[in-house]
Amino acid sequence: MLCVRRTALVFFFVVLGSAACAAAPALRISLPPVLESLPIAFAEAWGMFDAEGLTVDLIGISDNQERSTALLTGSLDAVLSDVTSAFLDHSAGRGVAVVAGLASTPQSNSMRLALVSHQGFGPSNLEDLLSGNQIVGVTYRTDDEYLLDAFFSTHGAPRAWITRYTYFGDMLQLATWFGAKTLPAAVLPEPYYSYIRVFVPVGGSAPKLVVLSDFTFVDAPPRVLLFRKEALQDRGADVATFLRVVAAAVERLNASSRDEIVGVGLDVVLGLFFQGANRATIQQATIDAISIPSFGPPEALCEKIYTDVGSWMKGKGYLSSVPRFEEFVDARFLP
Repeated sequence: MLCVRRTALVFFFVVLGSAACAAAPALRISLPPVLESLPIAFAEAWGMFDAEGLTVDLIGISDNQERSTALLTGSLDAVLSDVTSAFLDHSAGRGVAVVAGLASTPQSNSMRLALVSHQGFGPSNLEDLLSGNQIVGVTYRTDDEYLLDAFFSTHGAPRAWITRYTYFGDMLQLATWFGAKTLPAAVLPEPYYSYIRVFVPVGGSAPKLVVLSDFTFVDAPPRVLLFRKEALQDRGADVATFLRVVAAAVERLNASSRDEIVGVGLDVVLGLFFQGANRATIQQATIDAISIPSFGPPEALCEKIYTDVGSWMKGKGYLSSVPRFEEFVDARFLP
């Protein structure tokens, strides 16, 4: 009888332990197709989250609005976002908070973001762009639009957005339209600019692109990690572990050779930026053209960036009011 009781007791604790393990679900995070997503994507590919006992599910959603909806309805725990989208998601119910910013610095002779046109089809230089009325493609209500507004304001055309912008909710769609020469100009981040610049269609030649601005005249906002406040309350230790692993992945990426990054990460890059693409069809020139930036560790969002972007959004009618910085940012989980 004693043996039976002891066996039953052991079984009880085994079941209890299994239930405890099952009670720790994966952190569900969606990454946009931007270079600042790479430290998180590589951390997953390298097994760095698993090594810390943290399960992370990276969920691909290319459309900005769909990603926000998934976050706000609880289908996601977090997203990597731009500051503008973070403000919009916060205003939808104040159930989210920015826990960190992730920035990158381009290598010499490369860019993070560019205003570009097709030679012979779009504006041939800055003067042509400013004196004409050709349309510019940009993703809607994003930091890219914020920077494009700053560009036109700096050049004496603060109301250009009223007649000259055409908006997209999906960066891949914008890049596809521009690459097909259905747009005379567009705001493109890397690696889309480089991909289009070197892509040689069957029976054709690589397009000739004109860089009208690289936006270095203004401080570009970082990407931000936006978590549901419910996840911060219930899974604070997991959030802290997640940020610590991302910081370690940044160090590893910055110390890795280009060959190692490309060899391990080509599938990572394809999954982020070119969903559904066949690895075998990616041209070597495309791989060679990808410029890998230097990544910064997770850091608290700068209050000046918060103020500048928030003021722009309120002035443009995207926000009725700007939340307090302390309500919008929660940096206590940073390593």
